[in-house]
Amino acid sequence: MRLLFTDDTFTQHGQPFVGIPFLLDQHMELVEVANDYLMYLALERGKTRSPKTWRNHGEALYDYFSWLEANELDWSLVPGAGHAKTGISNLASYRNWSISLVDPATGIRSIKPSTINQRLTCLMGFYQWAQKRGHVPAVPWDASPKFVAGNSQGFMRHAHSAKRTEGDDLRLKVFREPPKLLSLDQSKLLIQACPTKTLRMMTVLMLQTGLRNEECRTFPRKYVFDPTGLDVRKRIRIDLNPADMLLKNSKPRTVFVGWHIMRELFDFLSYGEGALRAKMKRLDMPGNALPAFLNAQGQPFSEKGLNNAYRRLWAGKCPTLPFRVTPHMLRHTFATFELLHQSQRMPMGQALAWVRDRLGHSSIQTTSIYLHCIDLMESSELNAYQEELDMLGSSNG
Repeated sequence: MRLLFTDDTFTQHGQPFVGIPFLLDQHMELVEVANDYLMYLALERGKTRSPKTWRNHGEALYDYFSWLEANELDWSLVPGAGHAKTGISNLASYRNWSISLVDPATGIRSIKPSTINQRLTCLMGFYQWAQKRGHVPAVPWDASPKFVAGNSQGFMRHAHSAKRTEGDDLRLKVFREPPKLLSLDQSKLLIQACPTKTLRMMTVLMLQTGLRNEECRTFPRKYVFDPTGLDVRKRIRIDLNPADMLLKNSKPRTVFVGWHIMRELFDFLSYGEGALRAKMKRLDMPGNALPAFLNAQGQPFSEKGLNNAYRRLWAGKCPTLPFRVTPHMLRHTFATFELLHQSQRMPMGQALAWVRDRLGHSSIQTTSIYLHCIDLMESSELNAYQEELDMLGSSNG
C-alpha cells in the first residue's frame, strides 16, 4: 500500500488541486472506494477545505487499508446486529491491533490512545459515507445517544446546556492531559538556541501571538511595517486574512504584537536575513507576495520544516536544548500567559473569550483547558512573562 498526493497537474474543471491524498495497493492499482472518499472530502464537502485535514484522513485510511491488505481482509465486510454473535468487525480488530503495538525498547505503547481515536474518527467518517453511498449495509459499530454537559466551569455553566450527541462502542476512553508548554526560562533558552535569525523571529512571533505552525510559515511580509511614530507601550493589531495566509477553517482573526517585535521584524525583512533570503525568490514571485519567513534556499518552509528545525535543537546529533519543543507548544505557552495577563484586567469569563478570539477557537470550552495550565505555573513567573516577552526577540534580548 502506498500513500501519494496530487500535484498541480491534477485539475478539476481547469482548477488545480494540490495535496489531495490517494492510495495505491500492492499491485499499484488505485484503491477506488478510499480514493472516492478522499476526493469527496477535498472537492465536495465544504467543511473539509484544508489540505492538512485531507492529509489526516489520507494517513488514517492508509494505515487502515495497509493493515487490511497485510491480513487479507475486506473493508466492506460488516458484522450484522449483535457483534458478539456474528464476530468482531474489522474496524474493532484494527483498533485492538493498534492498542497492542509496543516499543520493545521501552515497553511503552507505540501509539497513544488519543491518536488511535483520531484515526478511528476519520475511519468512522469513511464508513458513514460508504453507507450513504450504498457500499456497505451498515456501519461497523453500535451507536447510542448520550447527553454531554456544558462547560464545567461554574461561571460559564449558564451559557452551555447539556446537548444530545451520539456515542459509540468503538473509540477508546481517554483522559485529556494538560497542554504541554514552556516556562519563561525555557522560552528564553529556546530563543537563544535558535541557529538563525529566521527561526528566532518565527519563535518570538508564535510566542507572542499564538500562531499555529502553518500560520507562521505562511505569515505574509505585507503585514510587517515600520512602527516608528506609534506608542511603544501599546501592542500593534494585525488582522489575519485567509486570502493572505493559511488559517484553520479559513477563519479570520486578530492578533497583537509588541512594538519592539514589529520593529525587529521590519528590520529583519528590510536589511537582515529575511531580506537576503527573499532576494533568492524574487524572480519567481512579487516580493510582497512572499511569506515573511523563508528557508535557507529562499523557499517557503515545508509542512515539516519548522518541526524539524526545532527537533534538531533537542534531538539532533549535538542537541543544544535539554527539553522537547514543538511549534504547538509555543501556542500553548502564549495562551496560558495571555489568559493570566487578561484575567488580571477583566473577569475570567471575558479573559477566556479574549484568548479564544486570539487563538481562533470555535468554542470557549476549548480555551478553558488553559485554566489548568495556570494552576501549574509559578505566579511570579506568570507575572514576569508579559513584561519580558516584548524584549525576547530584540538583538539584545
